[in-house]
Amino acid sequence: MGTQAFLPVHRAAPRRQGARALPQAQRGVALIVGMVILVVLALLGVSAYSVATQDERLAGNARDHARAVDAAESVLRECEYYIQNYQKSTGNALVFSNSNGMELAPTSGAGWQGDLDPGSWHSAYALPAGKMSTMNWSKTPQCIAEEFDLPNSDTGVHRATQAAGSQPPMKVARITAVGYGVNPSTKVTLISYFSFF
Repeated sequence: MGTQAFLPVHRAAPRRQGARALPQAQRGVALIVGMVILVVLALLGVSAYSVATQDERLAGNARDHARAVDAAESVLRECEYYIQNYQKSTGNALVFSNSNGMELAPTSGAGWQGDLDPGSWHSAYALPAGKMSTMNWSKTPQCIAEEFDLPNSDTGVHRATQAAGSQPPMKVARITAVGYGVNPSTKVTLISYFSFF
């Protein structure tokens, strides 16, 4: 007899009860679902980073504004101190002569110098260098004081028409102070009315 060839027999794997064969179209769906979830997580991460950096910028702007307020407040108080103590320290009365930031009040119909941009002021009073050594400002804080007289409260008379023996009018300075933060565009303007004699 001759040789017989045995052909391999393929037997189907036994099927579990209730299991069915997956259709050809469902293969690879897990990859697509996984990619969609990954993209959604990436978008959540990017939006969280964006919110965090925006919060940091807002906090930085608030700090810079507070620094500008401090600068304006410092030069405002320094200007008031200068006006109040000028006569004591020099022995001479303070003369508002459009120099060193000490201006005369505007004439009738003219606007206050302090309402203009500090670059167009006739002159300005700045903080002394020794008081700025530890500060971190983009520009030197400045102030301008504009003198005017208030009429005497009992007579209502202005100094020019004051009768002999009556009280002189009260001297008042309108002080405008400008301070800057680290960013030069952060600018704060404070206005104060300061009476002196």
